[in-house]
Amino acid sequence: MIAPTGVPTLKDYGRILVSGWASILAAAVLSAGVAWLATYLVEPSYTAVSRVFVTTPGPPSPKNSLDGNRGALVRVESYVELATGEQVLRRVIASQDLPVEPDVLKQDITVVPSPGSALIDISVVNADAEQARDIANSVAVQLIKLVGEIDLGVDGPVSVLTLVDAATTPGAATTPQVKSNVMLGAGMGVVLGGVLVLALGIARDSIDHRDQVEHLVKQVTGERR
Repeated sequence: MIAPTGVPTLKDYGRILVSGWASILAAAVLSAGVAWLATYLVEPSYTAVSRVFVTTPGPPSPKNSLDGNRGALVRVESYVELATGEQVLRRVIASQDLPVEPDVLKQDITVVPSPGSALIDISVVNADAEQARDIANSVAVQLIKLVGEIDLGVDGPVSVLTLVDAATTPGAATTPQVKSNVMLGAGMGVVLGGVLVLALGIARDSIDHRDQVEHLVKQVTGERR
């Protein structure tokens, strides 16, 4: 299909973009700088993770072991709810001397079970790396204590929770991600700069290539005939 007379082709758009490469580069650099500045002004946050393992005690036999594993998996969901419940959070607040209410602290805690296992991951986000670590470990410890107090059977605890992975101090901030934000900003700058260059080039309707001049000459001479 041949483009109608006077309608820019892809080659024309390409020439406009190439001629405006300096403007596109400037837009990318400026956008990347703005992204870096915005990232620099955002308070960093750190994530610490502790892990708890759920077991169901019983006499050592293959059948009892299988039943125990099934029982542990069934109880995992209940323990996930308890981990962010008011009883556990109030104990954490008291042990860490935190100046917050349980509903506020709950927003910084994510508790999820590992699929198909009796493991529970406790993630805590905080502006202070050491406090994120301490809260994650405290939630695990207080959950273990609470389950030991309330989940009791005739012969003792129905389930036993064990802290298998204590949280460590995060070495790097989770957010913001400086590198990815700057790259995203630069990419947006390239796109916006390209759109702006194309818009200005089309608006000016400039003649900046020999092919365009020849095409215009042919149109003029043809009309005079």
